[in-house]
Amino acid sequence: MTPGTCTTITPIAPAEARRALAKDVVHVWRIPVAAGAAPENDFSPWLTPMEQARGSRFTRVEDRLRFELGRAVTRCLLARYLGLTPEKVGIDLDQSDKPILDASTRADDRMIHFNLSHSGSWIVAAFARSSAVGIDVEAVSATSISADLIAHVMSDSETRILQRLPKQKQIAAFFKCWTSKEAFVKGIGVGLSVPLKAIEVCVDPDQPAQLLTAPPEFCPGNWRLSTLAFSAPYAATVAVAAKSAVVVDISVDSWRNIN
Repeated sequence: MTPGTCTTITPIAPAEARRALAKDVVHVWRIPVAAGAAPENDFSPWLTPMEQARGSRFTRVEDRLRFELGRAVTRCLLARYLGLTPEKVGIDLDQSDKPILDASTRADDRMIHFNLSHSGSWIVAAFARSSAVGIDVEAVSATSISADLIAHVMSDSETRILQRLPKQKQIAAFFKCWTSKEAFVKGIGVGLSVPLKAIEVCVDPDQPAQLLTAPPEFCPGNWRLSTLAFSAPYAATVAVAAKSAVVVDISVDSWRNIN
């Protein structure tokens, strides 16, 4: 695998996803929100009281259900990998508010790195045994792009590259850039403490995802980015702190089929 190429993305069926997560493999699960986020679905059995309270603060029903479904799916999948029941899986937030296994769940033989993102009709969740991961999905919309957002997300050199691209590719280029940076920032777990403009990635939508530069304290040379193939109008990227990692793409038609 030559420098600059994306990691291998292997699509498999859910039934083929083994319970044991191999060392250099990342499982990326895609779960459609529409098949689960209905008012009659009660996800409380898979949520902690704190998560239920947080969900209740959403003013829009669809936002609440998306949050609850995402947390429920994450806990059920972690239980699958750890050989536990979902209620035994404790999830904490680290100092940067990145979800991690809590101290009572972690053990030398059952450490899992994971990350979650949701937007519009999709939830995506990434799991790795030995490498930090970050993932981001965004609904692609030309109307959501503003000059202020471009200035917030993109460096000056990235903006120049964007402007040189044909008009019909600029929207895809921006969202590739945005999801690449968000996935990396989520993976290293720094929250909003690092400006996105301090990170540079491949912008061209016809080229593999690639992390070009980032502050040295984040060890950018250890990270690889992969673009997830979504039908329009979504963009998604996964970041893995392992250059040799193989990304396994697992799609289900309902959250009930994750086991």
